[in-house]
Amino acid sequence: MKPKRLWPAIAVLFGALVVYNGAVRLMASKSQRGMLLQELAQIPPHTEFIFLGNSLIEAGVDAAAFGSSWQNSTQAPSAINLALGGTSPAEHSFILQRALQRVEHPKYVIYGFFDDQLTSSAQGNWSDLVGNRALSYDFPKQAAHYYSPSSKVRPLELGLIGHIPMLGERSMLWSRVELLRRAIGGIGLPGQKTNRYGRAQDFAALEPKDAATFQERCGYTVREQIDFSAPVRDIIRNTQEHGATIILLEMPLPSRHRELFYSSTAWQEMKRYLQVRATEYHAVYLSASAWATNENWFQDATHLSESGAQIFSRKLAFTLSRTNPD
Repeated sequence: MKPKRLWPAIAVLFGALVVYNGAVRLMASKSQRGMLLQELAQIPPHTEFIFLGNSLIEAGVDAAAFGSSWQNSTQAPSAINLALGGTSPAEHSFILQRALQRVEHPKYVIYGFFDDQLTSSAQGNWSDLVGNRALSYDFPKQAAHYYSPSSKVRPLELGLIGHIPMLGERSMLWSRVELLRRAIGGIGLPGQKTNRYGRAQDFAALEPKDAATFQERCGYTVREQIDFSAPVRDIIRNTQEHGATIILLEMPLPSRHRELFYSSTAWQEMKRYLQVRATEYHAVYLSASAWATNENWFQDATHLSESGAQIFSRKLAFTLSRTNPD
C-alpha cells in the first residue's frame, strides 16, 4: 500500500480505537464497579459501620435493617455496605482504603468471609483481573505489591492497562456476548432459575471442588501455620489505625455447605486456628455460618435472599450491640 493511502487507513483505525475505548469506558462507569467507585467518592463522613467483602456480604447485609436494629442507642448508627461481588481480599483492601479517606470516625469495619478466604494467597494474573476484579487497575502500586511484590515493572504494567479501557475492561463486551449466547441457547428450553447476580447454578462454582480438596486445604493451612494474606492484614491494620474495631464475620451458609464442608474435623481445626490468628491481630472473630437455619432464606448455593439478609442483619445488629454496647 502506498504511503498516501496508508496514513488515512491508520487515521481511521486510530479513530475507531478511540471511539471503542470511549464506549468501553462509558460502559464501565455504569458497571457495578464503576458505581461503587462513585459511591466511594460520596460516603458520608459520619459513617460508623462499614461492611466489606464479596457478593456474600453484598447480598447478605441490609444496612438499613442493621442500623434500625442496633440496641443501646438513641439514634440508629449510620452503616454502609461496600461489598462487591466477584472480588478478592485485594480489592476489598483497596475499597476500604478509599472509604477511610472520607470517613472521619468509623467505629466498626465488618469483613465478611467464608471458607479459607482469609488465608488464601493473592492472585492477580492477567486472566484473574477481569470483571469487578479489574478494580486492581485503579490501584496499580498497591495491587502490584500484593501480586508481584518484588517486581518494579508490574506497577507500570497495571497502571498502563488501567489507562486503556479496551485492555482493563476487556471482559465488558464479552460478558454481553455471553448473555446473548445463553439467551439464544436457551430458546425452546425450560427457563433456569436466576437472581440479581445471574444464574443460580453458576454460584455452586464458588464452593470447593469437593470435600476432600477442602479438607486438604484446611489441613495444609493449619499444619504450615499460614498467616492471613497480605490484603487481609492490611484491612485489619487500616481499620485499627483509624480507631475502629475490625470484625471478621464468618458468613451464613446453607445447611448443604455446612454439612459437606464445615462438619469436618479439618474445618473445626481450621476455624480454631483462624480464631487464634484473629486474636493475635486484636480482631474480633464472629462465627455466623449457622445463623440462617431456614433454607428459604437463601437464593442459591451461597447467597442470602433479600428477606434472609434482613433477618440476618437484624440478628447481627442485636448481637453486636449487646456484646459491644455504645
